[in-house]
Amino acid sequence: MAGVFYFSSDDPGRRTATSLASGSLGSYLWTMRAILWLLLTAVLSAGELKVGSPAPASRPETMLQGEAVKEFKKGEVYVFECWASWCGPCVAAIPHLDELHRKMAKRGVVITGVNVWEAERDAASARRARDFLKAQGEKMSYRVAIGGKEFIKDWLTAADVNGIPHAFVVAEGKIAWSGHPQQLTAEMLGDILTGSTLAAAPAITDKIPSGRAGGPAALVPEDPEMTAARAKLEALDAALRRRDWDAAEKALGPAAGVLPKAEGQEMREAVEAQIALGRGDPTKLYAQLAKTADEEFDDAEAMNEIAWRLLTMKAFAAKPNLALAEKCAVQAVKLTKEEHADKLDTLARLRWLQGKKEEAIRLQIKAVDKAEPGRMREELQKTLDALLKGVLPPAEDETEEPGR
Repeated sequence: MAGVFYFSSDDPGRRTATSLASGSLGSYLWTMRAILWLLLTAVLSAGELKVGSPAPASRPETMLQGEAVKEFKKGEVYVFECWASWCGPCVAAIPHLDELHRKMAKRGVVITGVNVWEAERDAASARRARDFLKAQGEKMSYRVAIGGKEFIKDWLTAADVNGIPHAFVVAEGKIAWSGHPQQLTAEMLGDILTGSTLAAAPAITDKIPSGRAGGPAALVPEDPEMTAARAKLEALDAALRRRDWDAAEKALGPAAGVLPKAEGQEMREAVEAQIALGRGDPTKLYAQLAKTADEEFDDAEAMNEIAWRLLTMKAFAAKPNLALAEKCAVQAVKLTKEEHADKLDTLARLRWLQGKKEEAIRLQIKAVDKAEPGRMREELQKTLDALLKGVLPPAEDETEEPGR
């Protein structure tokens, strides 16, 4: 479900900070909206990799800046923050992460920004990630790497993380915390370093701990209005996490009422789409993806992401939207002038599903030709071999929910 959000340039931090009323309540409402943003990216997750699990053995495959984390040393805390250059909320989180790095590096906190769902695809995407990092300069001073498909599988897929940005915190060789990087504070990382309650509390992945991450208790805990607003949002959070769609519908109105009209309506539409998807009806989510496609029509990466999700998400399989997938896939290939292997691969899959098998094979041949030698090309060749045998292989990263 997070596909609706994570490639949108309209991230909550940048826009809402200027549209909400000033003062402590305005700050609180911004925080609450951010919390809803965070919970919506994880509400349908039920992954095997959780807080308390041993950290996966895989590491980011290519370092772009700084030294690789080869082992998790005792007395140090490691943060793997997953991002992509096309992801608006990821870009918005960079200043916060850089500040944490500058404050906490000397205390033993090692932050690595791990590029995912982008640079591992082909050489052009890798260059785009490198160019983005270069353009950031000193504003992105922590370590940066390309995750690679093994890292994505062992970390994001294993945790059922379907949207980015997303951070994993490792301490003593185990997952100590997992969530949106904007939730992390120097105080939280300090608690994890010292092995306090925060590091061991199983509720960490369920909601922002009281008094942490700019949460309600850290603002004005004695304010009854804030307490009531927090309770309404947490009621919705709890219902969504239980997949209790009836309770979520009941809690949605009061929760949306916490926010100003425009933001409340935006949240209402997003949650309604998640509830409908949970009940097996992707119609509203399709509408949101269509809206995003219109807004991002000149962005090849966004177009390809939407098309790929529409073609590979199991949640969409029963009621596919090939028309929207075609609009996005064709535009992605057009914008990249048929030069990007991953875009051609997506369009080939679409054509096969549409019954246009000869065209699909021609596109897949071209995708293989455009890919540079390496894992990407090998995988595209395997797909081509399968198509020549009359079989469309499942996508390697095919998931129940959005996440590529």
